[in-house]
This record gives sequence, C-alpha cells and structure tokens, in this order.
Amino acid sequence: MQLEIQELTKNYKNKQALRGITLNLVPGIYGILGPNGAGKSTLMNILTGNLSQSGGRILLDGEDIRAMGSNYHSRLGYCPQQHTFYPSFSAEQFLFYISSLQGLSRKKAMERIDWVLDLFELSDVRRKPIYSLSGGMKQRLLIAQSLIHDPDILILDEPTSGLDPQQRIAVRNLIGEIAPKKIVLISTHVVQDVEYIARELILLSNGQVIRKAT
Repeated sequence: MQLEIQELTKNYKNKQALRGITLNLVPGIYGILGPNGAGKSTLMNILTGNLSQSGGRILLDGEDIRAMGSNYHSRLGYCPQQHTFYPSFSAEQFLFYISSLQGLSRKKAMERIDWVLDLFELSDVRRKPIYSLSGGMKQRLLIAQSLIHDPDILILDEPTSGLDPQQRIAVRNLIGEIAPKKIVLISTHVVQDVEYIARELILLSNGQVIRKAT
C-alpha cells in the first residue's frame, strides 16, 4: 500500500496555505509537526476530502483518490480536531450510526463496537448520553469511531487534545499497537505524542515540508 502526495497546493484569497507538498507514504506512523498556521489541518482536510486542493494530486496505489470516490473513503478513518457528536446519542448509538455510514452489517458493527469500546476503556459508559461524558472520554470516543471499520489509512488531527498526561500515554500506545499495517498520519504540535511511535516525522512550516526524517 502506498499513498503518494504530489506537488499539493492550496490557495485561499490572500494566502497560499500549502506550497507544493510532496510525500510518499507506506504503512507506518507519521508525525506531522508544525506551529499553528503551518498547514497541518489544511493537509488533513484535503486528504479526507473535506477540502479540494488547488493543485497537485493524491494517489493511493497509483489511483487518484478523487476518481476513487467512495472506494477511497471506505479505506479511510478520520479523527477531527474538534468534537463532532450528537450529544443526546449514547456512545453505543453514535458508534452504530458511524458503522451504518461505513456500510457495516449489524453483526459486524456490534463486534467492532464491542472491540473499540473495550480498547478505549469506554465499555462502562456505552449507554450514557455523550453530553454527560468527560472531555477525555469524548476524545477517546472520537478516536474510537475512526477505527470502527478497520481502515487502511488513519488520519488523526490532534488526537490527544484535552487528555491528561496519563491518557495521552495510553492513547499513543494504543495507536502504536493497532497501526503496524496502516498508514497513520498524526497531526500535532506536541512532539511527545509521536516521538516514540512514529516511523518518521514530517516538519511543516509556512505550507512547506522543511524536513522529513526518522
């Protein structure tokens, strides 16, 4: 499996957010580091299809992801930076909803929901409304939903935001355990979140890759 990003650009009215990003990604964890405004979230949003690029291409195993359409999105898991929930749903209902969007059968969805709730230590609150959960629990649920369909590509935008130090360690260890056969991109400005688990670090500044190395 190979994800190729070729000369990717993104222009807004008065700003060029991405300036010719080129990356070649194979299974493993990649930490995308940079200050606010470096282009991390713009890159993530283009990779997930939430934004269109101004130029360049993204290829998965040689095929343009825009031409792949739903075939690409079915292989993609995404954890956004902001909590995006229906607050009156229980954790279990929310995961069933995400499972239905991914086309999982009810039996398969139940198996995957049991697995992710146990993995992220949320089984005890599975039937509680999301609005009643702590910030740390909501963040873990947000990561859990990105894994519900066992995606090949996992995009995590500030996945440890709002977690205490112990929860940060637990989440990054979990990501390290589940990711050996996936392409995982973790956008963060906290080096400790990726320094021990990332295959490579990609440093962004002013919309450009300034360094990519182990």
